Amino acid sequence: AQPGTSRSRALELDTMPNFRLAIPNAHFHKHWHDSAAHKGRIRQWHNQAARKHRRREARLAKAQAVFPRPVAGMLRPVVHCQTIRYNAKKRAGKGFTLDELKEAGINKREARGVGISVDFRRKNRTEQSLRENVDRLKQYKANLIVFPKKSNRAKPKATDSSKGEQGKAEQLIGDIMPIVKAAPKIVPYKITDADKKAKVFFTLRMERSNAKLVGKREVARKKKQAAEAEAAKTKV
Repeated sequence: AQPGTSRSRALELDTMPNFRLAIPNAHFHKHWHDSAAHKGRIRQWHNQAARKHRRREARLAKAQAVFPRPVAGMLRPVVHCQTIRYNAKKRAGKGFTLDELKEAGINKREARGVGISVDFRRKNRTEQSLRENVDRLKQYKANLIVFPKKSNRAKPKATDSSKGEQGKAEQLIGDIMPIVKAAPKIVPYKITDADKKAKVFFTLRMERSNAKLVGKREVARKKKQAAEAEAAKTKV
């Protein structure tokens, strides 16, 4: 077909690109090697397996060094997250307050020696958080096994555990008393005829409208009372 004919024009239209798609702009010139123009931009990670082995060996060495103490460290309190967006969630805090230690019957100077973290700056804002952490301390204290500082001591201290309990001690791996989120409890009940006849969406819309118009209705009520009082005066 000659250029300019209808057939050649149709072929040109068929081979035209789709301009709605993204324009290809791929960069395949990877700078693998160092040179004066560009320093190597591609970082390689051939020591990944060796790093993994080294971390594992470090964890084992730490566990052996702190035995029989827990690997994770000290016991942490339960605190609420910050800001109004996250304050409904709970997490592990820095340390227990002095009031919590006092309520649990634990000396603040001896707390760190038995694996309890202390934070003298934190304060208890609610009674609920105080009770929760005090119960946490009491539960930890009930399961605690205290080893004497000196194994050749003739007379053990009253706070030290017996030799039988010391022999049963096992090193805890993982978080100490992890914070578990309580699952919501759904109580099933039988649907009544009143529940079936209730118009939930209509009720919600009406309550929303009532809350929106409470100010205007109060102004209208006062105007009506004023008008009635004025009409009563004119009759007299």
